[in-house]
Amino acid sequence: MPIKKKKTVKRKTTKAKKSSIGSYVRKLNNAPAVKRAGKTVKDLERKLLAAKKKKAAAVKVARKKLSKK
Repeated sequence: MPIKKKKTVKRKTTKAKKSSIGSYVRKLNNAPAVKRAGKTVKDLERKLLAAKKKKAAAVKVARKKLSKK
């Protein structure tokens, strides 16, 4: 009776840890919380831009009304 070989579990090779500042910053920037914060900031910037345009339009209309008087 032949002897059966036991299946060995393949282990993943571990990457050598880089302790550079760049990799740490990259890791932080890829964090979900940072991405959410970035999205929120972009959203607020878009809203601010829209508000500025609305204000500019309102000022234009107000100046037109004043100049007609």
